[in-house]
Amino acid sequence: EDTNDIGAKAVKVGNEVFFRIAVGGATGHKSFARDVGVLVKPSELNKVIVALIRVYIANGNRGDRKKARLKHLLENWSLEKYLEEAEKILGCKLQRASYENTDGHRPPLHSHLGVYQKKQKGLNYVGVAMPVGQITPKQMLRVAEIADLYGSGEIRLTVWQNFIIPNISDTYVATVQKALRKIGFDTQQSLLRGGLIACTGNSFCKFAQANTKGHAVVLADYLDKKITLDSPINIHLTGCPNSCAQHYMGDIGLLGTKVRGEDGYHVFVGGGFGANQAVGRQIFTGLPFEDVKSTLEKMLKGYLRRRESGETFQKFTLRHELNTLQAIFTNDE
Repeated sequence: EDTNDIGAKAVKVGNEVFFRIAVGGATGHKSFARDVGVLVKPSELNKVIVALIRVYIANGNRGDRKKARLKHLLENWSLEKYLEEAEKILGCKLQRASYENTDGHRPPLHSHLGVYQKKQKGLNYVGVAMPVGQITPKQMLRVAEIADLYGSGEIRLTVWQNFIIPNISDTYVATVQKALRKIGFDTQQSLLRGGLIACTGNSFCKFAQANTKGHAVVLADYLDKKITLDSPINIHLTGCPNSCAQHYMGDIGLLGTKVRGEDGYHVFVGGGFGANQAVGRQIFTGLPFEDVKSTLEKMLKGYLRRRESGETFQKFTLRHELNTLQAIFTNDE
């Protein structure tokens, strides 16, 4: 929620569930959303978000593509003013709460891959790895059939471009896993593939400078043969500075570019979100894709070789200056 123009995060206050609202995120512009200091009941959430959108429509710069984000309005407005304008549309005051960073607890592994028990006794949800969000029509129909036969007919999507089938009884978990594997999906994934995200790429987007989805799959196949990780790594490939895949907030971010007329990437490190909010720093410039594969191999091996006990990739990169990291990441020893 901290990467978008408007984000909502569920929180518990006593025994009640509310949403905290954050506004102004645009990670392609190196900005995270800021908490506006209100608690919203779930039943009121949609109309509150509509009011926030209407304030932007009335006051934001929608004529300049480079300025057409809510964050730019907040460069001239305070959060309180924005909230007051939304309350005029709503016709009521929103429940105030202390301001906070919209981070919360983040699990150490990639979220929701595997089988997890639900609160409801005897029910589970199955998190399914769908590499860089790609699925065929045949697979999609079969997934829907599996959800109907063994679950409640629901399928939920995750920000990691994977999906969840909820409400699977204990009896059918193994059957569902087997059926998914048969059509090419697994409920387990390497610690590298689980956090691999890619935008549409130049196959379908006129702004993209590289074939991000195709390269992401090739990159995962290559790295999985070369490296065994014991902690998760997030790699984000985005085709242009609009940053639909949010390269600034990945452990490793790849921004598409052209290198001597061929697909290439700029490389960033140290990005994060939530409790680990940070904007990635550019460490390499204009690498042809073929060089990206070996470069990332050296980067990950350098991290595994030099890290402190329990140190994540992000913390490792934040601990070093860029010139030190470049030396570590280009050295095979």
